[in-house]
Amino acid sequence: MMGLLNRYDVDYAKLAFPLFLILIGIAGGILAFPLSYISSSNVLIGLCLFPFAFFKEGPARVNYLYFIGFTFFSVLTYRYHHKIFYFFAISLYVVFIVEFYVGRLNSLMLFLIVVMSPVFSQVAIILGFPIRLYLSEWSGTLLRLAGLEILVDGNMMVLDGFSFTVDEACMGLNMLAISMLMGVFVIAHQYYTTRKRLSLKSLLLFFIIVFVLNVICNLFRIILLVIFKIMPENPLHELMGVFCLILYVMIPLYFIAKWMIFRIANSLEPSHSPGFKSFKLKGFSVVLGVALLCLGYSIDPLRSAFSTPHAKVSLQGLTSIPMKDGITKMESEELLVYVKPIPEFFTSEHTPLICWKGSGYEFKKVRKEQIGHRELYRGVLMKEKDLLYTAWWYTNGNTQTVDQLTWRSKMLFGEARFCLVNVTAKDEITLKQHVSSILSDNLFKID
Repeated sequence: MMGLLNRYDVDYAKLAFPLFLILIGIAGGILAFPLSYISSSNVLIGLCLFPFAFFKEGPARVNYLYFIGFTFFSVLTYRYHHKIFYFFAISLYVVFIVEFYVGRLNSLMLFLIVVMSPVFSQVAIILGFPIRLYLSEWSGTLLRLAGLEILVDGNMMVLDGFSFTVDEACMGLNMLAISMLMGVFVIAHQYYTTRKRLSLKSLLLFFIIVFVLNVICNLFRIILLVIFKIMPENPLHELMGVFCLILYVMIPLYFIAKWMIFRIANSLEPSHSPGFKSFKLKGFSVVLGVALLCLGYSIDPLRSAFSTPHAKVSLQGLTSIPMKDGITKMESEELLVYVKPIPEFFTSEHTPLICWKGSGYEFKKVRKEQIGHRELYRGVLMKEKDLLYTAWWYTNGNTQTVDQLTWRSKMLFGEARFCLVNVTAKDEITLKQHVSSILSDNLFKID
């Protein structure tokens, strides 16, 4: 990173102290985050890109916006002990220190931070599932327009007796993260070769384009897999994904970035930034680093010290069994019901797409259905010879929905916390009868 910064008139000798302060923040992250997070692909690739995203474009300054953000997320971390907040506290602390001692940074760094953050993983999982259902529908429509007789059932597509599942590889976390990180790399490359910079608004537009290209890439990937009947066990299945990524994302990104730099980027004016020499300000930055380290030490990486309280739930004819993490299990000879409270509007809801997969099951025929005026998700679970039928939705006793924005916004504005309700049966008829009865007769009670 020092070699890169030197291109912008940075004195190596003055970097030792701010580097020490940054390492204090990183030490807090090591204490707070589990190894599984640090080893995820978007974080590892992001760390490799981190030095290349440091682009100084102005003199050193006290960035009060970063300081306010750092304080805000630190308070939220102390209040909720949530690692997402702590990640943003560390990130804003690092960019605050860099701008304080080195110089003003380009906004590209902020986009890299978002892609590396735990919230990016959650958003990718939350948005990825409904987008996969849309991709299945769009792919089926385009194939029918091309004259093929194809049946689409949720995320399952059937053509000439061959079944294809639009799984996590299509619009999943890894594909989206790689596309976004490639966007960071392409912009960084253009920065180095042209010494021009894009504004925050221009960068936002660019990464929206990256997201759209990722959707298009997955759409054509699905179409090609279906047309050529390339099944998951075929090595060409993965190669087709790489081919589409290069053709529909990497190549367009290069030319789009080059065009944006040429048309709307601003030239970089050389500037000298001696940094701040005030002893009080330096001492204050040390206090911030130590406070951040102590905050990281207070967070349990496994969150074993913090448990979600159980919801008071009842369902006629079923026995309730409290489990860990606030989950309530209710079962009978025909049904298995899990009720999972969602502590806050910003937290993950432990979707069945993740939980059942962790138990060795694979989802098939996932689709959205409507019973009366109420929507829910339904799917088929497969594990070797075992076959289960499952449905799920979100409710707080007053509102029942499958829309993420609906339940999160209602919790944000003070409504009772929502729970994820997951109902599973051994056959489809039994599931449909019981779910219809639960929803239409309002049998499920929650307090």
